[in-house]
Amino acid sequence: FAVDAQLMTKSLIPVYVFLSLQEAGDLYDMFHTRYTLHRRAYQHRVNNIIEWMITEALMLADPHIEISGANGELYKISTSIDDMVAYTKLTDNIFQQILNSSKPELQKARTILNNILCRKLYKCIDQIRPHEESEVKKEEFDKLAGEVASSTTSAVRFAPEDFIVNVVSLNYGMKGKNPIDEAWFYRKDFPDQDPPYQAVQIEKGQVSRLLPERFTEQLIQVYCKKTDKQSVKAAKSHCDQWCNNRKFTTPKGGDHIAPGHDSQ
Repeated sequence: FAVDAQLMTKSLIPVYVFLSLQEAGDLYDMFHTRYTLHRRAYQHRVNNIIEWMITEALMLADPHIEISGANGELYKISTSIDDMVAYTKLTDNIFQQILNSSKPELQKARTILNNILCRKLYKCIDQIRPHEESEVKKEEFDKLAGEVASSTTSAVRFAPEDFIVNVVSLNYGMKGKNPIDEAWFYRKDFPDQDPPYQAVQIEKGQVSRLLPERFTEQLIQVYCKKTDKQSVKAAKSHCDQWCNNRKFTTPKGGDHIAPGHDSQ
């Protein structure tokens, strides 16, 4: 059977999936579960900073690790994707390879990986959920750490590289859109038709009046690489002032339990 020939000569017909109207509420629940998993697990502050630290370690190690590819050519971690022989050798074992290495040039990368294993993670200073009109634009991401570092003066001197500002978008899977607006359902109450169904779309209010008005939010996680008590205290002052400068919701009373802020 010549599959390729069939594909070349046949027109592609779009296929639509129609769900029962009774499943509309369950579909909203499914997308809300997706959002909840990202908020509680996939984008959790600890999970994200561990990923960030592993990335830092790999970037530091990149110039000093060689992976043999086809014809014995050597590749870095970052270039091994250009050679499938080298790329198939790039497994999770790279973590242990760096950790167990005695090369002095891998010392910084080793220290970061050891800190992860010992749970000496960069300190999460704050988590902010800005209002829609205050959300950070993508083109601003790279300068946020510098803004936090220079937001105020303190006894501890900070450089932009002392802070990590991670901007996370949480949504129902279609950015700011309601995914159910793109779904099709069928109704069964047309016995005189053949087939006795009718394809329909449904408005949110027909499912429930308790569904969200917005389907996306921004979460900003601010971390400090200096983890001693004095530095953490100073970093919180920098973060508070940065929130004021950015017109984010700011905590009252000097603590970090307030609307718009999540304490660690």
